[in-house]
This record gives sequence, C-alpha cells and structure tokens, in this order.
Amino acid sequence: MNKGYLIAIAASSFFLAAGLRGQTSDEGKTFAKHWLRSNCTEAGENQDEAANFIKYKVELRAYFLSAIQRGLELDEMREEEVALEQIYDQNLRMLNNSKPTWMTPGQEKKLRAVSKEVFVAEAKEALAQSYKARALEGLELLRSLPSR
Repeated sequence: MNKGYLIAIAASSFFLAAGLRGQTSDEGKTFAKHWLRSNCTEAGENQDEAANFIKYKVELRAYFLSAIQRGLELDEMREEEVALEQIYDQNLRMLNNSKPTWMTPGQEKKLRAVSKEVFVAEAKEALAQSYKARALEGLELLRSLPSR
C-alpha cells in the first residue's frame, strides 16, 4: 500500500467527512458497516463482496472516508462497550469459579490487576484503530476497481 496515498486520504477525510455522512443508501451503509467490522479471515469469503464493492463504489468511498475521520458510530461503540463489560465480568467469574489449570499465579495476578475501565478502554481503542485501518483497506480496494 502506498503510504503517501493513505496519508492523503486520511488528511482529506477530515475536511470531507462532515458533508458525506448522509450520502450512503441504507443498503450501501449496511454493507459498509459489515465489511468494516469483518476481520481479514472473513474478508473475501463472500462472493457478493466484490459485486457490492462495484455496486456501491461511490457510496463506499464516502462512507469509508467518514469512518476514518469519526470511527465507530456512537450506537455501535455503546454496543461494543456493553459487550466488553460482559466479557470482563465473565472472565472474572471464570477466575473466581473455575480457573484454568494451566494458569500460573503470575498470570492470574496480571489479569486481576486490570480494572474493568482499563480493559474496556484499551479494547475500544484497539477496535477503533482496527475499524479505521479497515476503512483504509476499503479505500485501497475501491481505488483498484475499474472506473465506470
């Protein structure tokens, strides 16, 4: 990937994102959200993916530029926070009730030292970075598509 291209896209997204939010159809937005949340192993498994990139090329470009600037939408981020809090609670219950036999006392101490707030904040930051990186990947894919 050309770093200069990615930097230019990221910089231009700051100026363009505000005007692009309302320009994506519901169908295009749904595909964009799904694609941004998928991971690399899921990407490309769906044969419709390439067709959707072609079908929604202009809309996806706008959505991906906006996603780079703003990250996850607030409702999506709140859903992630709730899920992460549940994961933290589940992990703590596991440590209290049925700690894995392979876990050393040192590993347990490290896990218990992380507060729920820190766990959620670090996971949210990783998710936001992944989301933005995925949007950059999407822009690169769109750039590689033939022009109409």
